[in-house]
Amino acid sequence: MIELSKSQKKIARQLIDIGLQRECKSFMEKITKFTGDRNLETDNPYEIYLKLYKKVVSFDKHISRRYDDLTGSNYLLAVLGLFNNDVLTTEDIALFDDELKNLLLNLSQTLK
Repeated sequence: MIELSKSQKKIARQLIDIGLQRECKSFMEKITKFTGDRNLETDNPYEIYLKLYKKVVSFDKHISRRYDDLTGSNYLLAVLGLFNNDVLTTEDIALFDDELKNLLLNLSQTLK
């Protein structure tokens, strides 16, 4: 595996944080739509609560798997996963030097 330099790790950490913020924003938008589409007068509030709870638990598991216990040796894989899942954009990874940016682009193409 490629060892990131200290400056590349700093960029990777920033991109991982951006990814977390984007995923949380997207989730909150989905939850807002989900709750806004409900009518507490006609829908069963307890069933709404259970569905909401399941969505939160599922998202929490996803976030935990993706972001918890990341170390410098895993930063590149984390960034690759975020880029491959379209959480990060080509403009985001352009912060890396050309060699690392091209590596991420090539790996992402291979995985898709």
